[in-house]
Amino acid sequence: MGLKDVCSTTMVMTVAVGIMVTVVGVLIATGSLMCSASPLPVRVSAKASHRERLAAAHLLLQESPLIDGHNDLPWNLRKFLHNKLYSFNLSSDLTQERPWRNSPFSHTDLPRLRHGKVAAQFWSVYVPCQSQYKNSVQLLLEQIDVIKRMVAASPYETTLVTSSREILQEFKCGRVGSLLGVEGGHALASSMGVLRAMYDLGVRYVTLTHKCHTPWAECSESGDEVPPNAPGLTDYGKRMIAEMNRVGLMVDLSHSSHQTALDALQISRAPVIFSHSAVRALCDIERNVPDNVLTSLATNGGVVMISFYDDFLTCGGPATISNVVDHINHVRTMAGVDHVGLGAGYDGINSTPKGLEDTSRYPELFAELLKDPSWSIQDLKKLAGLNILRAMEKVEEVRDSLLLEPPAEDIIPIHDIETLWPCRYKFANLNNNENKASSFIDTPTSHSFQGNEALNS
Repeated sequence: MGLKDVCSTTMVMTVAVGIMVTVVGVLIATGSLMCSASPLPVRVSAKASHRERLAAAHLLLQESPLIDGHNDLPWNLRKFLHNKLYSFNLSSDLTQERPWRNSPFSHTDLPRLRHGKVAAQFWSVYVPCQSQYKNSVQLLLEQIDVIKRMVAASPYETTLVTSSREILQEFKCGRVGSLLGVEGGHALASSMGVLRAMYDLGVRYVTLTHKCHTPWAECSESGDEVPPNAPGLTDYGKRMIAEMNRVGLMVDLSHSSHQTALDALQISRAPVIFSHSAVRALCDIERNVPDNVLTSLATNGGVVMISFYDDFLTCGGPATISNVVDHINHVRTMAGVDHVGLGAGYDGINSTPKGLEDTSRYPELFAELLKDPSWSIQDLKKLAGLNILRAMEKVEEVRDSLLLEPPAEDIIPIHDIETLWPCRYKFANLNNNENKASSFIDTPTSHSFQGNEALNS
């Protein structure tokens, strides 16, 4: 019997014996099953004490899932432990363990995630921009491997999930759902095949860029001297978006340039997300989302998941919970309450707002928002996770509607990568005029396949 079957059986048995628990946060039996509590009122009085609002926040997050869009702990496993997990367990209190207790980049472990009422966490599958045109795909696979091993080591507290339905299933079961998001299209080697393989491995979003342009997409904050091949998305980049829609990968526009975001919003048949961003109207940096993109997002059905990084919230000064609330409210004003979520960016940032120091502190944010009578309980549930769940469900619906479409077989035009990627295996020209292959693949070299015999071997 699998863990999910055990969870389901436990739930049925618990109901059968009539156990009734009303204390917020109490877990039934083994601690892996959360009980239901009385429904919250439509609103909590703005005059309620902090203690009352915090209790209401805990209850809210017990009733409805909190889903965070971005956490960089896996890259810290690479930096600190070289992906060797014999001395690491996510179930441990890392605030008491080296090197985590001394690092300003350490904000996450399962005890804190559970205290913070996190129902599902997108783990960032990140590799550096410097690996582009080198060994990025290998590093990417190794990061997926370390996340899966990390999750597998705590099977009663977290499990890998790949759909909106599974997130809700694990929320009811009391386990943290772990999801994968690739941070940076530079890691895909500009390959449709690699893109599809990422989905098969469990990845559910791809951030189009990081702090570097790809041959097919322009980023927002590159320090590179090499300019992008085009403002925004190239034609090949647009076909990558179409293939992401077809397979069911969410398009993540954090780190994308303004034009890339506009292009993706125009092309994508499914909602897009910003997994960890803030708004440019309140902190005028290229990394943040401008207002015209926010208004377009409402039409697309997408979600901006607000980052907790001080530099994105205040442009460098110390931030507080109030600054996070300001960015949330701005998205609500410009795009609507259905299009805002949370993507703190913990473990990838070294300065956090006062009051939101780590993943245990999410209820404090909701206690703060409960001071504002314009936020209903239902709207706060949307912010916590219902909005991103809706977007995921729509992405899945679009995927299912495209089941009869064949996989894209496009190859990136050689002129887009020739000078950027000279050290690569080069294939012979197939001379297939019908598919116009000659415009997409290289001419014979001393390292090329030669003739049909080599191609078929």
